[in-house]
Formats: sequence, structure tokens, C-alpha cells
Amino acid sequence: MNVLVVDDNEFVADSLAFLLDCYGHHVVVAYDGETALTLLRTGAFEVTFLDENLPDIKGSAVALSLKETPVHPGPFLVSMTGDADSQGDVAWLFNVCLQKPFSSKALMQVIEDVPCSSDAITLEAA
Repeated sequence: MNVLVVDDNEFVADSLAFLLDCYGHHVVVAYDGETALTLLRTGAFEVTFLDENLPDIKGSAVALSLKETPVHPGPFLVSMTGDADSQGDVAWLFNVCLQKPFSSKALMQVIEDVPCSSDAITLEAA
């Protein structure tokens, strides 16, 4: 599966990419929202893990941009944030909301659900 990981914390982004790569996925990393938007406009990604608190634009603004100007095929969007309070306001923009820190089990469950899930759900930290 082609996966985009977007997080301004390079350690988090690179670690998540490494884990996904170990499970056989092709992973590209972006450390800011503008780069993420540019990459997402190519339509090359089946799933995107998107940090909410990016330094340039919020992850939810990236997701909203994709809703307003859809990319086909549209990626399965996963919000990642440590701020549980912010998830409620933007959850409708994402297919899944993961609360940091999340377990590798929760991560793999999201990956397994990508082809068949279309409803927004929230997975609690493990």
C-alpha cells in the first residue's frame, strides 16, 4: 500500500514510516502541510497519516482542502493528535482519528480497515 506520513516531529514521522515499511508498505514522509498537499495532489497515496498540529497549516486544513478540491482516487485520511479535545471538531474530515500515543496494534488495525472502512471512527490510545 502507498502511504504518506505527515508529522513535523521528524522522529515520530520517521519511526512510523519505518514501522509501516517493515510491514511491507511503500512510505513517503512529509514534515509540513504544504509538502503534504503537493504530494497528495498526485493521487499516489491510498492512506495518509496526518498530524493535526503542523507548524505551517493544520492537518485539518490539509484534509479540508482535499474535501473542497477532491483528488481521485482520494486517500483514506487518518488524523494523528495528542490533543483529544481537538479531535471532535475536525473528526468529520477524516476516516479515522488516532490519539497519540497509539499502539502498533491500533496502527495495523487502521491499515487493515483501509479498503473497507468509510465511516469516521476514533481509536483511543492503547
